[in-house]
Amino acid sequence: MQKTKKWLQTITSILKYPSIIKKINKSKTSVYCFFPVYHIGGAERVHLDILNSIKDQNPVCFITEHSTSNDFKNEFTKHAMLIELFRWSKKTSFKKHIAKKIAFKINNTPNAVVFGCNSHLFYYLLPFLSPNVKKIDLIHYFIGDHSFEEISLPLVPLLDNRVVLGPKHLEQLTSYYVQKNVDRKYAERIKIISNQVEIPSIPADKNFKNDLRILFIARNAPEKRVPVFLEIARRSEELNLPYKFAMIGDFENYQHQSTKNIQFISRIADKSLLNIEYAKSHFVMLTSSFEGFPMVLLEGMALGNIPIITNVGEVAGKINETTNTGFIIENYSEEESLVRDFIDKLKFIANHRELLPIISQNSIEIVKNDFNYELFKKNYRNLLLANIPNAQ
Repeated sequence: MQKTKKWLQTITSILKYPSIIKKINKSKTSVYCFFPVYHIGGAERVHLDILNSIKDQNPVCFITEHSTSNDFKNEFTKHAMLIELFRWSKKTSFKKHIAKKIAFKINNTPNAVVFGCNSHLFYYLLPFLSPNVKKIDLIHYFIGDHSFEEISLPLVPLLDNRVVLGPKHLEQLTSYYVQKNVDRKYAERIKIISNQVEIPSIPADKNFKNDLRILFIARNAPEKRVPVFLEIARRSEELNLPYKFAMIGDFENYQHQSTKNIQFISRIADKSLLNIEYAKSHFVMLTSSFEGFPMVLLEGMALGNIPIITNVGEVAGKINETTNTGFIIENYSEEESLVRDFIDKLKFIANHRELLPIISQNSIEIVKNDFNYELFKKNYRNLLLANIPNAQ
């Protein structure tokens, strides 16, 4: 079955080839982006924001992997010339051919800039590009071995800049260079640019006196640790804690494990509809094993939702109890310890409701001050367009 599916995808790719080449040749931009997919996800939302910040440059955006849905496709198309590569970016006998075609176009483009994230083809392409082409990548979170950090190590000298989300990731990546005998001078090329989120016009007033609604929004991926969230909800009901739980995403396979205090909602691509769910909630909870700075957290905070999240990525640098900005849970690998700490924190919150309006307002202020669009746009335009005449 899988063989047949791949064969059909290969045939489709061959049929699409003339259209792909035509679009590549037709492009008039100096900015070429390489992103994996346009289905729904936090990383994809960030990629859209980056394209939006430079849309006046008519960037080309290559989609190099298979998207599981078309949720964000129209938005990608609004901000860039979208070129889907299908199997041309994956199949061994196709990849070198398409990389050379793309490289030829880019190498003959004045002031060319290439920007990539989570794309194998982006790293494969780098050696084909001329030294005058500016090359930049974005890494959303640190994993280390068996990740894009490791794949890209031999190519680090070719990268003019790398973008990470905060100082913790910068430190981790610098240490990783040292561990892998990469010259420390290349760490000087790493830039920090935080994500952004808009403050919606919906009022963020929250009533923390009655039952409290906890929102969980994620892909159904192992690192999101969905069973941990379900167990937290089950024990919360067992202990008669004053919480209702809502899960947004592709979680149909978990509905048989549901308790009365959990509401399952299909994935939502429309931001205005998603904002309604944030407006109805009091907390955003994530149980992830790794993240950068999750977009769902920022989106929820923009509407006054209080974060309750594992200590992942850059989160603890902005969210912690010391500054009354949210609640951080130790990122245990052992699930029982994780559930226990989440439940202990929920008990504490239920007994200290007087703190919640202050933390909620502080969450909004963090987003306004540190994750606003104008700062994000300025940082990415300065990075990507610095060498392009009249682009600033």
